[in-house]
Amino acid sequence: MQIPKYKKARTDDFFIDLKEEVLSALGNYKGKSDAKMLAKGLLLLSLFLILMTLLYFSVTNILIYFSIIFIIGIIAVPLILNIGHDAAHGVFSANKKINNIAGMIFYVLGTSGYFWALRHNYSHHKFSNIKDWDMDIEQSKIIRLSPYQEIKKHHKYQHLYMPIAFSLYSLVWFFYRDFKDIFTYKFGLKEVFKHPSKEIIILIIAKIMHIVLFILLPYSLSGSWFLAIVGFFIFHISTSIVTTFALISTHVGEDQKIVLSEKYKLPYTWSEHQLQTTADFSTNKKRMFHFFGGFNHHVAHHFFPNIPHTYYPIITTIIKKHAEMNNIEYNVYPSLYHSAISHFKRLKKLSR
Repeated sequence: MQIPKYKKARTDDFFIDLKEEVLSALGNYKGKSDAKMLAKGLLLLSLFLILMTLLYFSVTNILIYFSIIFIIGIIAVPLILNIGHDAAHGVFSANKKINNIAGMIFYVLGTSGYFWALRHNYSHHKFSNIKDWDMDIEQSKIIRLSPYQEIKKHHKYQHLYMPIAFSLYSLVWFFYRDFKDIFTYKFGLKEVFKHPSKEIIILIIAKIMHIVLFILLPYSLSGSWFLAIVGFFIFHISTSIVTTFALISTHVGEDQKIVLSEKYKLPYTWSEHQLQTTADFSTNKKRMFHFFGGFNHHVAHHFFPNIPHTYYPIITTIIKKHAEMNNIEYNVYPSLYHSAISHFKRLKKLSR
């Protein structure tokens, strides 16, 4: 299989120097973040379980029920980003068994850690923002994110209708994307000729359990299909909105490049590519950092995906310094709001 090749450099001095200082600053980081990661993971999981218990006790009051399930939808995002995301990269814990258990959080929310890791690790991280190779930017013809993408009549209004589409993101993931991935065998540089039957069976069981927990059990307790089904949609709408706010803030603002691979050759070196295609947001806000599991320090994550997110604030400071020293642009938005606005400006620009 022929794959895109980054521009060759005699020596990638920027990344060599950056990596040297990062590793020096962190020392022997392996295993040191375990206590923090476990504490965050257990806190979030406990909060999720408490809210789920309160949800079932609130079925007699529809307003309280809808309020709690809306909050549960929000909490689902830090569960995935603080626990599942790091677990997919093998860094939630230095203990492999604990890391594998942490990766099961995807199944709790009705999706698959196995398929998510294939997309994320072998497609998105290897070829971020590269046309035809990054599955995260090739998701739908509904949205036009690249000047290389054919423009359709409906794209003229994409900056107006995409907020509605974004609110359905996790529903599309739950009912369509996971099943599509079962019949997908190429994920970036990784070709899978046959997905393990075990993973497919677990995914289907996870979806059944999700429907049981969020539709059938609420119905059996309340006797109201309206409460159960509307509550299910409220959960997914709140999850979708928060998820897409994070996703659109890191790779598809006004300044991030969508890169074209011409004859499998890319215009940037690997380190230049990370800075051209990735952005940070709210890097000075601890609450954002903890909520999004370091996702707001996204440049650091793309440079060092094999390091736990608890170290990203330190790494980000070093990246900023080296970017300034080398006169290389480092993209950062002061807030989640500003990054979202930048994304919609991009949509409007590409609607024409």
